[in-house]
Amino acid sequence: MRRESGFLMTLAVLFLVSVVSLSALDVQNLAAYLTLFTLCYFASSFVFRPKRRTIDFIGLGLLYYSALFLATFFLVL
Repeated sequence: MRRESGFLMTLAVLFLVSVVSLSALDVQNLAAYLTLFTLCYFASSFVFRPKRRTIDFIGLGLLYYSALFLATFFLVL
């Protein structure tokens, strides 16, 4: 299996497990979902380290929006 395929399969499984576990716990906060997605993305990208030619725009976007949602959740902004 190629590295990119392993990365995508692991990311899909982590996303599926995180959505099922948060919905089983009856979490309805969007910040929790987005933060857990961000953690899953960075964990799988740390393990597989896919080859990057440019800046990781997906990672930066996830990090920005999870920080924004958490700041509004905790009423920081």
